[in-house]
Amino acid sequence: MPRQIDTTRQFFFKVILPLALLVTLLLVGSAGGLIWLADYQTKTAIGEQARLARAAVDVHGEALAKGAADYGHWDEAVEAIIDRFDFSWVDGNIGQAGAQNYGLAMSFVLDPENRTVYSYVDGKGATVDARSLLSNGFNEILARNRAGDHVSSTSGLVTAGNELAMVAVAPLRPFDDKARSQDTGYLIVFVDVLNGARLAELGHTYLLPNLRLVDIDDGSVDPRARIRISDEIRATARYLAWDPVRPGDQLLQTAGPVLVVILSAFLALSIFVLRYSGEAARLIRSSEARAMRDALTGLPNRLLLLDRLDRLVGHLKSRKPGVALMYLDLDGFKAVNDGHGHAAGDALLCQVAERLRSLLREQDTAARLGGDEFVVVMPGLTNENELRTRASRIIETLRSPYRVADTVVEIGVSIGIAVSPTDGQESAALLQKADQALYLAKSSGKGTARFHSDKALQVVG
Repeated sequence: MPRQIDTTRQFFFKVILPLALLVTLLLVGSAGGLIWLADYQTKTAIGEQARLARAAVDVHGEALAKGAADYGHWDEAVEAIIDRFDFSWVDGNIGQAGAQNYGLAMSFVLDPENRTVYSYVDGKGATVDARSLLSNGFNEILARNRAGDHVSSTSGLVTAGNELAMVAVAPLRPFDDKARSQDTGYLIVFVDVLNGARLAELGHTYLLPNLRLVDIDDGSVDPRARIRISDEIRATARYLAWDPVRPGDQLLQTAGPVLVVILSAFLALSIFVLRYSGEAARLIRSSEARAMRDALTGLPNRLLLLDRLDRLVGHLKSRKPGVALMYLDLDGFKAVNDGHGHAAGDALLCQVAERLRSLLREQDTAARLGGDEFVVVMPGLTNENELRTRASRIIETLRSPYRVADTVVEIGVSIGIAVSPTDGQESAALLQKADQALYLAKSSGKGTARFHSDKALQVVG
């Protein structure tokens, strides 16, 4: 009997106890690792959601600023507002048109002293003072725009009563009238009130559940799942918040009990964790990809374009093979959009995107900046003759007839071309130079392409 007890004790100390300790260490290590992984996933997911929230605000502001700039760059508007103020024309073509085309709650026209000469509020045209309705940042946005180049538009967030509002300010300037100064002093102001329904729409698009405004002292909000609205309205002490996706919490709720109950589930749990982590990463990447793509055409949007261009230009600084950037603006699109409806305009833009894709090399990138403006980036191309050939091919391809809304329509395209490193080695500089070249192409009769560095202004196409 004593020998049997001794043998049993030896087996316990040599096999059972070490095995039990090993299993305990595995369980503790696995539990600790699971808790750390869950916390890391949650932090990473919320961090990505914060980036998406900021991107949602920025992209919405850029789109509204582009719309205001389109309405401000208009000879008829200059004549109807400055030369002989025509209230009916302004009300129909700016106030009502802005509400119909962009869903705007308000729009204004300001004179050089920032006095309101026209307002569209609550579906009515009048002369309600914009500054009586907009506060906490509106004056700062006006000042930033007036201190600029008198050509570019400016956007930002302000408060409109108890609501958050996106405001875009664009200079009123002539389009074809070269005798008139571009600096008229008048401003077009578009206001999109981000009420609950509007924020819910943005939240759905960018996968940010229950996107809403909250006070800084709201204890029900995870401090990581909120962003300050803007530097210009700090005094409001309000944040843009959402209900964060917490993949780590879901992981613990699913895997924790299994880990505690049975050791044999340890291997299965590990596989589950890896799969769950991969799915969470895939969802995050998918959310980020949606924020970087144009919802209509599927092409990269401005954010993704700038990211790729920054990497490409940074890479070129060392090897210097060059990169060409083509800035495209469709000629005649507005007539199609107005004459056949926005659905037809959207269908036309999708067909334009498909034609652009068919002309790209594997290493090229086509992006939609908004409205009817596109950009094509062609790394490794600096030869002007080859670029002229490619530009001509794009012009010919895009001017071929389109079938939309059971009818055939025709449009054209004007192209501005900038080449790195000749025209600059920064993304912003290249876009600006290409935009300037596009202006030359538009001025020369449309349906052409111009190089920024082409002193002879030789027409392509």
